[in-house]
Amino acid sequence: MISLNGQFHLNTGIPYGDKSVSHRALMLAAISDGTSVIHNVSNSDDVRSTAHCLEQLGVKIVFQGTTATVTPISKLPKCEITLDCGNSGTTARLLAGLVAGLGISARFVGDSSLSKRPMGRVIEPLTQLGARFEKADDCLFVCKGGKLTGATVHAAVNSAQVKSAVLLAGLFASGATTYIEKVPTRNHTERMLRYLGCNIEACDCTATVKKSKIRAFELTVPNDPSSAAYFVALALAQKIEITLPNVLIDDTRLGFYRVLQNSGANISFENIRDCCGEKVGDIVVKKSRLKPFVATEKDVCDGIDEIPILCTLALTVKGSHTFYGVDELRHKESDRIAAIRHIVVMSGQTFGENDEGVYISTSGKLRKNVYFHSFDDHRIAMCEVILSLIAGGGSVDKTPFSVSLPQFEHILGITLLRLGLIGQSVADSKSPLLMAHLAMNAGITCRYDTVNLPKDVSDDRLLKVIDAFDGLNVTMPHKNRVASLLKADVTSVNTVGRGIKPTSTDGYGIVQSLVNKGVDFQGKNLLVVGAGGAAEACVVELLKHDCNIAILNRTEEHRLRLQNKYNLPESVENPVGVLSFIPQCEYESQLKLPESVKFVLIADYKGTSHIYHQAVDSDCVVIDGLEMLYHQGAKSFALWTDTPVQNDYDSFLRSVFNTQYLPIA
Repeated sequence: MISLNGQFHLNTGIPYGDKSVSHRALMLAAISDGTSVIHNVSNSDDVRSTAHCLEQLGVKIVFQGTTATVTPISKLPKCEITLDCGNSGTTARLLAGLVAGLGISARFVGDSSLSKRPMGRVIEPLTQLGARFEKADDCLFVCKGGKLTGATVHAAVNSAQVKSAVLLAGLFASGATTYIEKVPTRNHTERMLRYLGCNIEACDCTATVKKSKIRAFELTVPNDPSSAAYFVALALAQKIEITLPNVLIDDTRLGFYRVLQNSGANISFENIRDCCGEKVGDIVVKKSRLKPFVATEKDVCDGIDEIPILCTLALTVKGSHTFYGVDELRHKESDRIAAIRHIVVMSGQTFGENDEGVYISTSGKLRKNVYFHSFDDHRIAMCEVILSLIAGGGSVDKTPFSVSLPQFEHILGITLLRLGLIGQSVADSKSPLLMAHLAMNAGITCRYDTVNLPKDVSDDRLLKVIDAFDGLNVTMPHKNRVASLLKADVTSVNTVGRGIKPTSTDGYGIVQSLVNKGVDFQGKNLLVVGAGGAAEACVVELLKHDCNIAILNRTEEHRLRLQNKYNLPESVENPVGVLSFIPQCEYESQLKLPESVKFVLIADYKGTSHIYHQAVDSDCVVIDGLEMLYHQGAKSFALWTDTPVQNDYDSFLRSVFNTQYLPIA
């Protein structure tokens, strides 16, 4: 989770190599006749996936910063290899053409997102050249090589990736390979092949390549216009004048910019020059008054990855906006049409769609402090960050910026307090939602990450993770161990951080929950079920309020440890409250609430329990674990940020959970 308060300072001089050019440069260097050097290679996860796959093919790649020295394949692998393409569709589809041309047998795999994306669109045209493929349930596809013969291939979809795969395969085919498109798509492959002296002819919607050798080369990758789009959008919305230097200026990549220029944006391309077969220039953005956007099918084809940020910027411009021919967005890292709808609706504006495209109607006024869902999609996450900055505050649940632009936060000039949670199973924790709410209320810019660490993680690894954060929540099974490693005054901690004493806020959360519910607990007889770290923190805190406490626990040894440590009685008569810190289990199902009990606290917020149902049936006051989590988290946040503790649990529920996108369950 990342939470923003609207403050930023654009650093436009930071380089960010174009992803499309980086992929292609690495692949062509891999089949060149000598060592190549590529500067300003994108350091995104996608491009790293391409580099890793090429290394599996026998390519040697040495990175020094963002400069890659590439020694080509000297000996092809003889047995079937596995190529892990990660999240990168470009890696999978372009390498399908390269691997088919090389005649290698390879199994292509990818992450869960890539595994949902269509691969038949690249397999079918390569099959027309003679490549052989097999489908399997445990991978994207298996390439079996094949003897390739040139053919004329007609595009079934508008895809530069498919076109590039066919052209790369055509470098190894006998005869000419021609690819014919309905609409011209980005032409980086054709430009680079021509620059490197290959036998290629290309114009408009047709490209023809013949068997060719690639000469070794040295080139500098220009900056990425798709990445630049986010900073252009922010500058236009905030009426800031900026210059983005050394950006790729290719007509097939300028759909985003063309739509904006047609809508009144003062955007110009200056200092244009040739660089390694590509046009490169500076993008100059000046203050502008925008009118509603209309993106034609051609504009969308030339800026498909930028349509989400174009729709995001549209929310700041009053009127009705239209985007034609966007169906391809459904087949990206997420269903980006559904993601755009989420952004629009959460911003309080109107979204519509039909067979022709997408429509957005907006008042131009943004909601502040919205909690967005990124769908685990890097481009959607970046859109939502930009929108949060424009609105003056907001949060995004997951931020996989590294997939395409690891420098994103640095270029935006946002300084984040790094907070997080460690535990054995914390992926579904509600803590990121809580911290987003607290941060937005306090106007704090921060990141809150969850880190799964197994029980047997080494001390060294555990301490390194702790040291990487400014503030950290600790949950099971690491509470006692972290307390020991950090020499805390207590045996169990859930809150650590720079400049603060390792402590547990569990007790504070419990007592504050009781106070908020108005239950009478001070000086009363109580039962505590459980003997772990949270139960002990509860005992310590309740003893400060003169409570008389007895422990119930399925393990007698642990019960006695806690009882003896705090000199507690064996039992109490007519307890008025029960505080349970164990999950639903056989032991818990056998416990019976005394008739004297007036309130019950259930620490486990992820589900109900037998004690919970008994309490409801007995008309007891029930405090669930989510409220306890809120108050202990609020205390942790206050310690990390040196701000007052926020006591507004009801507001938290209303603002975060009561939406159709983020249900409590």
